[in-house]
Amino acid sequence: MVTTPVMRAEIALREPDGVDEMLLHETPGAEAAGLGLLARVGGGAVDWPGLVVTDFEFLLLALRVARFGPAMALGFACPACGAMAELGFRVGDLLASVAPRPAQGVTAYAGRPGWFRVGPASFRLPTVGDVVAATRSARPALALAGLCLDETARGRAHRGIVERAMAVMAPVYSRVVAGACPACGAAVRAALSVAHVVVAEFRRAARFVVDEVDLIARAYHWPEAAILALPQARRRAYAERIRLAGGG
Repeated sequence: MVTTPVMRAEIALREPDGVDEMLLHETPGAEAAGLGLLARVGGGAVDWPGLVVTDFEFLLLALRVARFGPAMALGFACPACGAMAELGFRVGDLLASVAPRPAQGVTAYAGRPGWFRVGPASFRLPTVGDVVAATRSARPALALAGLCLDETARGRAHRGIVERAMAVMAPVYSRVVAGACPACGAAVRAALSVAHVVVAEFRRAARFVVDEVDLIARAYHWPEAAILALPQARRRAYAERIRLAGGG
């Protein structure tokens, strides 16, 4: 059971199975794929598209830690020496760095649930559903602003104030990670997009699910649905046992 940082929702996430892995490959877009994965492993009692982006990223990271462990790395090409390398960090440190809090001067918008006011401007915190919808637009940033900011908040006079308030109330985990090139020591920066990185990791881990299903079905004659329903770790343990016995 984990508690989301913004909405304070308690959510139990189960281990993904083969069906979840197959659907990851069949769902285009990192945010849409991540949303679909969380909805399947977290159950139906949550308004998943209505998760604010902070909570969505938090849950993806929690699921990622449970599957792959606490260490994470971002690949990059050093701008100084051209070497390909990785910036490593611990997910726990990233999670600890985000602390949502009330923003000064912001009040709930009476009669408009989920919306807030700061001066004459009103806004709501972006949800993952908003992000998925905005990615279908030719101008995603503009589309997202149209969903979450009123006309006054989108104006030049108030936009900065509103965005700073949103960053205080729901700071995101996606950010630029700084470090040093292990080859030449130059200062480097790598962009972390939580949805893109975590979904890519799960997709890479799921590349061999079809091979594992085929191997287990041939050895044990179980139907595909039964094999796909196995937790990842158990399915892979069966496949490895068959390989060690010379069956694949």
